Amino acid sequence: MAKKIAKKETVSAVAEAVQVERESVIDTTKVTLKPIKKHGWLPDDHDGSLRYSKCFERLTVQATKGTGILNTGLTEADEKRLEKKMHMSPGTLSKYNRDYWTMFKIDVPSEGISLDTNSPEDEVKYLVLKAHQRVANSEMERFDTPFAEYVMTSVEQEAKMENKKSKLKRRAYKVFSNMSTTEMADVLKVMGKRAGDTASVDFIESQLDKIVTEDPQTFINTVEDPTFKMRAFIDDCISSRVLVKNGTKYQLPGGDIVGYTLEQAIEYLQNPDNQEVYLDLKGKMSIAK
Repeated sequence: MAKKIAKKETVSAVAEAVQVERESVIDTTKVTLKPIKKHGWLPDDHDGSLRYSKCFERLTVQATKGTGILNTGLTEADEKRLEKKMHMSPGTLSKYNRDYWTMFKIDVPSEGISLDTNSPEDEVKYLVLKAHQRVANSEMERFDTPFAEYVMTSVEQEAKMENKKSKLKRRAYKVFSNMSTTEMADVLKVMGKRAGDTASVDFIESQLDKIVTEDPQTFINTVEDPTFKMRAFIDDCISSRVLVKNGTKYQLPGGDIVGYTLEQAIEYLQNPDNQEVYLDLKGKMSIAK
């Protein structure tokens, strides 16, 4: 009997430890649910750019596709723990209790809502929102969930994102400041913003500066692409008419196909077996200049 009691107490202690660990995992900082700004025709400072100030949207618990069972985001342990904290009858927060969940709602105005997960009521909302298909669970996740209409964020998360953006912009400007005018012009070509042979140095720098400021990630992706120089070369070949682009096809003036897409043309010209064609284009480019 003593052994059985000891075993029972051990199991209870383990369960309690797991529960403590579970509670410690929950973010106890204040969390904010914000509507995600979509590209629209209204300016950012317009009252209706996100949602008119006196309007709100009501979010409710979603049902799991195929089963119809409510996806509350609560585990069985969450249900029991939160029922106890909110002095509810056992089973109230069960995903099968439609009487409770059909009345459950979260109203979200244009400025969003703040939740404190130390409050059991707010924690229930937090867990429901985390499971909602229209909610991105972090500032990073919002970029992986293009159909999300809301994002769960916090002061800490926003600070991290701003710091990441700042680091990216500093990195982009460092690369930009070390580039020659020719390299800057090549970036513009590859990004479809060719400056033209008569463009001044100031014009080229100002155009690229706009890109670095507004979209540093695309700039970095462009210059770090291992095919960057070949892309610029192909653009020059087309401009000098030693290579012809016909729809999506890239071909030599005589009609021979180099590639049916830009990617195929790059692969063809980088292939050692086709270096004769590449060197011929390079020679014709030198004469054209």
